[in-house]
Amino acid sequence: MSGAIIRLGLLVALLAGISRVQLWRADTGNSVMLAAGALLLCGMFAGKVAKGVGLPRLTGYLLVGVAVGPYALGFLPGEGVKGLELVKGLAVSLIALVAGTELHLGLIRRVGAKVALLCAAVCGVTFVVCFAALFALKPFLPFMVSMSLPQAMAVSALVSTVVVSFSPTVTIAIVQETSARGSFTEFLMALVIIGDLFVMVAFAVAAGVTRASFGGGFDFRGLVGGVGWELFGSVAVGALLAVAMLIYMRRVNRELPLFLVGLCFAAAEGGARLHLSPLLVALSAGALIANLDERESQRIHHAIQLAGLPVFALFFAAAGAGLKLSTLVTVGPAALLLVVVRALAIHQSCRRFAPKEDPRLRRYLWMGLVSQAGVTFGLAALVSRTFPDFGPQVEVLIVAMITTHELVGPVLTRKALERSGEARGDERPQTA
Repeated sequence: MSGAIIRLGLLVALLAGISRVQLWRADTGNSVMLAAGALLLCGMFAGKVAKGVGLPRLTGYLLVGVAVGPYALGFLPGEGVKGLELVKGLAVSLIALVAGTELHLGLIRRVGAKVALLCAAVCGVTFVVCFAALFALKPFLPFMVSMSLPQAMAVSALVSTVVVSFSPTVTIAIVQETSARGSFTEFLMALVIIGDLFVMVAFAVAAGVTRASFGGGFDFRGLVGGVGWELFGSVAVGALLAVAMLIYMRRVNRELPLFLVGLCFAAAEGGARLHLSPLLVALSAGALIANLDERESQRIHHAIQLAGLPVFALFFAAAGAGLKLSTLVTVGPAALLLVVVRALAIHQSCRRFAPKEDPRLRRYLWMGLVSQAGVTFGLAALVSRTFPDFGPQVEVLIVAMITTHELVGPVLTRKALERSGEARGDERPQTA
């Protein structure tokens, strides 16, 4: 591990020198390429360092991104980090495709009903508790002070819906890293995926109600149509992708990792432009292949493990670099309160409502539900764009929460898998 620490230190020093030389020459260069290359290299070595001290690789990616990013040491330009949005979409699609290959009909039959009930309980309790906390904070939150009572309630409901969301991306990445297998892992993965489907539907309803409370009118047909298109349209496009993958693997069957990366990139970009969920598109494709052809789904799983490491390292390092540390100062107390309230609500609802037959679910499941990442980022940005009067301030509050959750969530998820006895260690070094 000492070698990895030395190499990481040399890389950071080199990056600092490059950024200083650019300032002297007033030469901004290609900021996106600089950010991509620097974050990829630093992320790879930071992952090894994190593994050496007993932390998830993912935590190493995030921390080094925070350190060298524009909001801490400032070795990377902000424009370069923003230019890596394309990588984020690709990584989410690759991770969701792997997750989909785990969703067999047998698993859904075994735990589907229990997962749905527990998910409804956890999301419901967390929503109510966060709603009450946000509404109580109305006199202290600048964007809510001047709102009427109905408007404050609608905005509290909208923000609480976003706050409830989980992070399938982080969960699946940690499961991949630890090679965890078993009923506890299956339950956790199914819950975070179904939970975000709940959140997507609830968010659309909450956004419609909030728009109506500010005089925009409640467009029920538009609301139902938008939610239906995002959910069922994503599943339909995912089915088409699954067919395309099966045809390629059976008739061409060459350079599969490269093909999957290209296809997932197209799915992420195309899905975003068609107002579909890239996460759901890739998830549906993976699930359909897993239930049509088990052998091909295993090949996809293996191919993404081979090709995914640089993408995942760059994705999580870029996510860390994009975290605005200053937001912790401006809205820190309110965000910290919501982080604590959310964690307590998840903990208590898991202890109370998780199935009794497996005591591990009541003890450790909550630890795997704390993380927040891509879906929450996306919903916060959507609030900012949809409600320009108060949305940007809501986004700052949510990003401050995500900053905390991204730092502690991956560690808790790994501990949950280890304490459940299903983590097998980092058996495959090429995983995220």
